Amino acid sequence: VIGLRKVLYGKSSIAAGDIEALFLINDRVRIQDPAWASFFIEAVTDFLINELAPQGYVTAANANWLIERIGRDGRVDSASELELLVNILEQARWVPAPLVRIALDQVKQAVIAGDGPLRVGKQLKPGQISADEVALLRRVLYAFGGDGNAAITRLEAEVLFDIEDATAAGLQAPEWQELFIKAI
Repeated sequence: VIGLRKVLYGKSSIAAGDIEALFLINDRVRIQDPAWASFFIEAVTDFLINELAPQGYVTAANANWLIERIGRDGRVDSASELELLVNILEQARWVPAPLVRIALDQVKQAVIAGDGPLRVGKQLKPGQISADEVALLRRVLYAFGGDGNAAITRLEAEVLFDIEDATAAGLQAPEWQELFIKAI
């Protein structure tokens, strides 16, 4: 990771091929150093937000490119890729709605179906929402670049209602009711 960092940031700019190589490493290397995820998230975020025009914004084409890499089938494959997505939402001045949607859908999928990158290694059942999932929802809903950084959008409200309906008879973290009531 240190070597990759030196190579990547030792140049005047990050190239698309460099980022493609990082995605290849992320996809194919099963045993990763703990420092890998931070580096991967930082480098891809830096590329999308600071290297590509217009700086600070994620265009529809760039959002589609990212979705193609992390959520080909509408599901994000790993926790590091989900964290990458949320980090981009937080760092960008604006992102297209599909990026917000795919992030919200990951939480919704975890709560309703009980699977996905949020549930790896956890013993939560469908119909339950944990404090960690509520915290992630809060980050997405109030991200700087997301649609709802000032107010909750219709799309975001629909996801929140879907989660509320799915957890009504299940276990809800105390944080959920607070977020749901304040957001809606």
